[in-house]
Amino acid sequence: MQTEDYIKAGKIASEVREIARKKNWIGKTVYEICEEIEGEIRKRGAKCAFPVNTSINEVAAHYTAEPNDSLTISDSDLVKIDLGAQINGFIADTAVTVNY
Repeated sequence: MQTEDYIKAGKIASEVREIARKKNWIGKTVYEICEEIEGEIRKRGAKCAFPVNTSINEVAAHYTAEPNDSLTISDSDLVKIDLGAQINGFIADTAVTVNY
């Protein structure tokens, strides 16, 4: 059962990472991005392993938006999105960097 849970978490994390990579986030707030990605994880039957991190430009990693965070993606930003999916306590963690 453990192996199946790891595999399922990995597949979900991979699918959602690719959605995040392909989506045009310009004009979206970091909070909107985090909410949408977390929703995609839940929609696939997993829990979030941790809050989605969306870091911009010189922020290397682990920026997590809070409600009402007005930080918005522009067309010149380097955006790092770190996400994790969890199935029955087994976690898959992945990230992607996109440049607009």
